[in-house]
Amino acid sequence: MLRAVGIARAAVFLLASQSVFAQWLQPSTVSSPDMVIQGGWLFDGFSNERRANPGIFIRDGKIAGLGADLTRFDATAAKVLVLSNDETILPGMFDLHAHYNLDLIDEGRVEEVVHNGTLFLANGVTATWSAGEYYPERVIAQRDRIDAGEAIGPRLFASGPYFGAFRCEYSVKVASDECIGWPNDITEAEIRNEVDIWQRAGVASIKIKQATPEEMRILIDQAHKHGMTAASHLANYNVEYDVDLRAAILMGLDRVEHQLTLGSGGARSAELPEVIDLMLKHKVYYDANLQMYGGINERRAHPDDLLWTHEAQYFTPYAQGLLQERGDPPPESDAEEFAQRERELRLLYEAGGRDLLVVGTDEPVYTLLLPGFAYHRELWAMNHAGLPNAVVLQAATLNGARALGVDDRLGSIEVGKQADLFVVQGNPLQNIKATRHVNRVFKEGVEYDPQALLRSAEGKIGPNGPDDHADWVLQYRALRGED
Repeated sequence: MLRAVGIARAAVFLLASQSVFAQWLQPSTVSSPDMVIQGGWLFDGFSNERRANPGIFIRDGKIAGLGADLTRFDATAAKVLVLSNDETILPGMFDLHAHYNLDLIDEGRVEEVVHNGTLFLANGVTATWSAGEYYPERVIAQRDRIDAGEAIGPRLFASGPYFGAFRCEYSVKVASDECIGWPNDITEAEIRNEVDIWQRAGVASIKIKQATPEEMRILIDQAHKHGMTAASHLANYNVEYDVDLRAAILMGLDRVEHQLTLGSGGARSAELPEVIDLMLKHKVYYDANLQMYGGINERRAHPDDLLWTHEAQYFTPYAQGLLQERGDPPPESDAEEFAQRERELRLLYEAGGRDLLVVGTDEPVYTLLLPGFAYHRELWAMNHAGLPNAVVLQAATLNGARALGVDDRLGSIEVGKQADLFVVQGNPLQNIKATRHVNRVFKEGVEYDPQALLRSAEGKIGPNGPDDHADWVLQYRALRGED
């Protein structure tokens, strides 16, 4: 039985940074030597084609020079990396729906950030936004360890707890259901205070789920006052909107997740043209999460495209047994509904929404599959839905950085940006599946061997036995209660 506990905010503040982007206020504590990357091919994050790599010079964790710029530097002491003609270098990718929470013992979703982060990085995902957390202090603590050079992982853009009744997970179905973490009589002052608390903890963007229209209006307003963005899962578990998408856009919502209409075509999808026009006008980003919503059915229909490695090996043997016994959950959507989700993504792109598409996995783990690998399933699914390879890759890189407001530092291969890069075998502009063949990963100029990262996570995720359940049980946190 899940029980209510007061949120340990004092612990959060001890770990907290005082700015959303505090990881860039001080020089990195991770040392990276000068490096020159020559040869191979380059996709910069915004072009429609890759081109011959003109040469990349990395100094102090940043891209200091490209091509002819290299002549300005004394690179005699630099490490030289020569790529083969069958390798392509790309900007590090962003997962804008990177759940670190897992339900392994049927006691709710809880965060495991350490090894999940390793697996993201090994797959070329150098930045993640966690899209709602049940134990935010775990994410914040690991973020700060990574930023201090004490741990390895992607850039962790924290979301803090869910803002809305989904703080009580699946015990609530709609925004009006009671939740001790987000009471029905929550006041405007309490809502604004919650945003303030997590902004001070360094949260980059908030996740709104199962909030009322008035709650959403206040949340978006307060987030924007701090320069934070807001994303939302708008549909509830009665397949209705807690907040209509059109209303949410006019409130200033920055990103919408999962779907643009409630229907599978027909009358319940009739507003799609109007919604797309509003998204283009207000520059609202879209995170379709196709690999989750088509997940089970698509994996059965395309096993060779979506299942290419043994993901179960990263769970503890005990957790593997639990998940094997549980088996697959029911599909998230039927064929008709999934076809509508693909159609919505494609129509937004065709209407001029290329710059508004982002990539998110939405893989809260209930099976023997993991979000780091799910990222490549999502790239394939977006491509399979009809988006060109270059559009998918831009969504994965530059658009992700834009959506979080960090495109001046990340998201593309340009002089002055952080050297977050990865090298793949093959040409992802011809075959999107090439992105999963990762040969090297760089984060702030530091090089990582993806195979070594993968080996370090083998057998690590989940409890080790029936007496090791304490950290894997979700306990709801009361909004009002002891600090």
